[in-house]
Amino acid sequence: MFTTGSKFFLGATVLTTVAALLYGMTTGGQAGITGTIGLASAACALALLAGINYHTRDCNVSGVQQGGGAHTAASTVPPSRSFWPVTAALGGALLVIGADSYPVVFKIGIIVLLATGFEWLVQGWSDRASLDPAYNDSLRKRMMNPIEFPVLAAVGLGILVYSFSRIMLKLPKTAGPVLFVATGAAVVVAGFMLAAMPRAKKGVIAGIAAVAALGVIGVGAVSAIDGQRVIEEHPAISDKEFAEICEFPGEVEVVDEHTAHLAEIDEKAGQSVSILSSLAATVVLKDGGLQVFPLGLNEGTQEFQVARSNPVNIRFRNLESEARRFTVVRGEFTTGEGDEQVVERPVVCTPLVEAGSDGFLTLKFEKSSKQSSIPYTIHVPGVEGQEIVVVVP
Repeated sequence: MFTTGSKFFLGATVLTTVAALLYGMTTGGQAGITGTIGLASAACALALLAGINYHTRDCNVSGVQQGGGAHTAASTVPPSRSFWPVTAALGGALLVIGADSYPVVFKIGIIVLLATGFEWLVQGWSDRASLDPAYNDSLRKRMMNPIEFPVLAAVGLGILVYSFSRIMLKLPKTAGPVLFVATGAAVVVAGFMLAAMPRAKKGVIAGIAAVAALGVIGVGAVSAIDGQRVIEEHPAISDKEFAEICEFPGEVEVVDEHTAHLAEIDEKAGQSVSILSSLAATVVLKDGGLQVFPLGLNEGTQEFQVARSNPVNIRFRNLESEARRFTVVRGEFTTGEGDEQVVERPVVCTPLVEAGSDGFLTLKFEKSSKQSSIPYTIHVPGVEGQEIVVVVP
């Protein structure tokens, strides 16, 4: 005997099959083919449902079956509410957006889907642990809370820190410290008020904290979209347009904007060296003489050797009574042919080193000194007749 559900699906299957036949015979062209295929597919699906329903007998339990009522669908506890379908949809949307925009968005979508699948799996398992929903919920919390709380705290803290950093980068340089101090003061005042009111409701405290966090995240998101403030780049000796400073014997006289940038290089430079390990040599200017003390030697020389293509740390000590800069000429090379020949003379130097202070440079000699038309040298502008030769095999 067919059950009620089976009759419904069987009737729907017959009607859909008849509709497919009639539509296919009366409609031609591509539309007829598409419609017929669609109706035929629906008829197959309904036939499958009719067969499943007939096999399960509408999940009905016979009245003569002992204990059958305890195993009916109506007697089982329904699964608890869950927002994991929503997060799964969010992860899928991130995958689609990330595939056409930024790889990081795609990766975040994968992480969201993996976390959602794991959480959903655990919740489905706990919902079927017993017939007591309270026990099932406690079982899930006992298993997942030790994992969820640290991860959520780290993610939430990371979002807040990132949002706050976007705000600080958006504000003017003078307003940033004010906001930082004001935020710290607000946190201290809020902590004092919570300590003074121990009977305050947890819901009120959680609501205030949530509003504050959402405010920071919202302002941070707007600041990130709008972009950070313009941060001016300070000139550096490594910039080719300022390489001429390496031949200045002393302070730069400011006459225009270009020389003002050159002077800023010396003004912003530190006068102490904190990196004293892995030094290849120490160059000392004393009593008008320039000497180099390679690592492991106590006597100064006018020549030393360094390895090619390896970073070399050199310390420069100014023991004169005037500020000086130390200049390293890394050879002279000719590239190109004919009228297109270009002569390159790589030069690097320390900022102006005050009397009794130290300078520091990390150098890399890419080519052998034999390939250069002039030797690799270290000299001090303004100090004549003193030069150290650097030999690079």
